[in-house]
Amino acid sequence: MWNPDTQVARARGVSALRSLAQAFRDVGFTEEAATGALSAESPAELLSNTAFYAFCSADQVSELVMSPAGVMIQLFVRNGDVPRDRYAQVVPAALRGLLATLGLVSEEGDAVTPAVSVSPGCSMYFLSDQLFRSDTRVAMARRSTLVMPPHASSFELLDNLGAVGGRLVDVGCGCGVLALALRERCSSVVGVDLNPRAVAYSQVNALVNGAGAGSGASADLGTGVESGAGAEFHLADLRSGLAVDGLADHLIFNSPTGPAHHSEAEIGWMTAEHALRFVVTAMPRVLRPGGVAEVLLIVEVPRDRPSATELVRSWLPEDPDVGVAELRGSPLAISPDAVTRGRLDPGCLMADSADEAARLIGHLRARGIHEVVPALVTLTLPSLS
Repeated sequence: MWNPDTQVARARGVSALRSLAQAFRDVGFTEEAATGALSAESPAELLSNTAFYAFCSADQVSELVMSPAGVMIQLFVRNGDVPRDRYAQVVPAALRGLLATLGLVSEEGDAVTPAVSVSPGCSMYFLSDQLFRSDTRVAMARRSTLVMPPHASSFELLDNLGAVGGRLVDVGCGCGVLALALRERCSSVVGVDLNPRAVAYSQVNALVNGAGAGSGASADLGTGVESGAGAEFHLADLRSGLAVDGLADHLIFNSPTGPAHHSEAEIGWMTAEHALRFVVTAMPRVLRPGGVAEVLLIVEVPRDRPSATELVRSWLPEDPDVGVAELRGSPLAISPDAVTRGRLDPGCLMADSADEAARLIGHLRARGIHEVVPALVTLTLPSLS
């Protein structure tokens, strides 16, 4: 398994990471190229459902690897091997050297094999672990130990956030997509995660995308930093308290919530209610008075509750002004009709396979869940009187 810590710790690795994005652009490996090559509707749609598009494009691989951009798409988006001779013929020597220096590919017999996924999106590149391999078939990996690529939930949060600015804390930063996508709007950005591997990948992606600001023992939000300053990433666990140096203006949290139907829980998984209460507890230690927290929750709505909004507000009776925006058109939603008929709606991304979809529906029915609704919850820390 690729070790992001090693590359961040090596001067040669840091230099290579800082050169990687431009090297990808030079050969035409962009989000637009990947979207077109795999016939996706949009870059966000491709990143949200990459395994599906990898499966659907299996018969196009021989044509895909005729160009340098196509080879990169095959290796890092489809997560598939490339014939060694084709790789040597098509990919420029400088890029091959860069990928070898970083250990992003390996040569095994007659094939070149990728070690990571690379997701082009938001005019950036995000390295992460591979959630699947697509050689002769698409094989999903075990998910609890992996750092995920940008997910549909990341784009839901980005698309629905309110005005973001000032000093930002991204809780549960994963591979760093939200912090890096929002840094141009903010005076400073700090991402935190309880998974050391996620923090290391975020630091790698900050370097790849020209936002590396180094690391330190604490997360310092600072003051007076110009817009577009580097993002910092640190190890922290929201459940045991999140302390940063200086108070933030904005906290965002793409919470690891949703139906717990997997045989092994995701790292950091929590119920929607617990996620919301943890944020409420952390807000006075993280935000300035008047600061705003925005939390994306995947809410399981029981049959005896009228709506996700009513359920969320019942968890915080002391805060009558909590804002709840239900995202019913999201690919993360599961409609009442889907639960009733026992089949997920087309385009739903809450299961990776037919077997997992069946387990999910069975889990919801057994627990008396009427529907699953993504909700963006907005909380404001009261100002000092």
